[in-house]
Amino acid sequence: MTRQAREQFIATLAMLLTLAAGGALVGGLSGGLLVPVAAVLVMAFAKGRLVILDFMELRTSRGILRSALLAWPAALLSLALVRALAVTFIG
Repeated sequence: MTRQAREQFIATLAMLLTLAAGGALVGGLSGGLLVPVAAVLVMAFAKGRLVILDFMELRTSRGILRSALLAWPAALLSLALVRALAVTFIG
């Protein structure tokens, strides 16, 4: 592993840990409100994207696997947002 690759790995790991801690903090203090729940879902997608692109080494790839792996968390998190909207508006 080169020095540049190691520095990029550490930077990505620090970003993941920051997003995880921030998501836990916002989620814990949200009280079920819609905007913080949406913020946590956006942070979850950002974490998934970092894992897929950097730790699975798909950042330079342009294949269908990369698109499918990015679409999977987007679909699941969209369903979670729809559920949160339904709970908020329907009760």
